[in-house]
Amino acid sequence: MLSISNKHEEFFNYLISNAENFHRGAEIANEVMRDVSTISIHIKEVVALEHTANKTNQNVIIKLCRVFITPIDREDFYRLTCILENCIDSLHGALMRTSVYHVEKAPAVAIQITEQLKAMGEELKQIFVLLKDISSNEAELMERANRLSKLETEVDHMYRRELSRIFSGNVPILDVIRWKDILSTLEETADHVERLGNVIKEVTMKYA
Repeated sequence: MLSISNKHEEFFNYLISNAENFHRGAEIANEVMRDVSTISIHIKEVVALEHTANKTNQNVIIKLCRVFITPIDREDFYRLTCILENCIDSLHGALMRTSVYHVEKAPAVAIQITEQLKAMGEELKQIFVLLKDISSNEAELMERANRLSKLETEVDHMYRRELSRIFSGNVPILDVIRWKDILSTLEETADHVERLGNVIKEVTMKYA
C-alpha cells in the first residue's frame, strides 16, 4: 500500500544511522592501524556494522517502493543510500584484508588516512541531519560537502606518496603486496565519500 505523507523523515534517519556506522567503522580502522593486534577484538563488530548497513540500505529501498511522496526525489535517496553503503563496504574490505594478510604493524600513513576517514564520518553525520531542512542549511551543507572533497584530496596525496615509498625497492615484497592492496582500499573508501559529497551538493542545489 502506498503512503502519501510528505514528511517521512525516517529516510534521513536511515542515512544518519549508516553515517554513524561508517564513522564507527573508521574509528575501528584507526584503532587497528595504531595497534594491529586489536584486529581480533574488533573483527566481529566490523562484520556486524557491515551487515547492519546492508540491512538499513535494504530497508530504504523497500520503503522507497511503498511511499508515494518523499521529502526529496526517491532517485536522490537511492543514490545517497547506495553510495553510503559503498563507503562502509569498502572500509569493511580494508579491515578484512588487514586480518587476512596477517599484518603485524601498519605504516604511519595508514594511521593518517584512517584519521581522515574519521573526519569524513563526522562530517557525514552532521550533513545528513542538516539535509532534513535543506533550504535553511544550504550554506553549511555546501561547506561540509566541500570539506569532504578536501579531505579526499589529502588522502589521495598520502596514498600516492606511500605508494612511491613501498615501490622504492627497500620494502619487503610481502609488505608491498599487503599494503598496496590495503591502502588502495582505504583510498577507494575516501573516493566513495567524495562521490557521496558530490551527490549531496547536487541535492542541496536542487532543493535549496
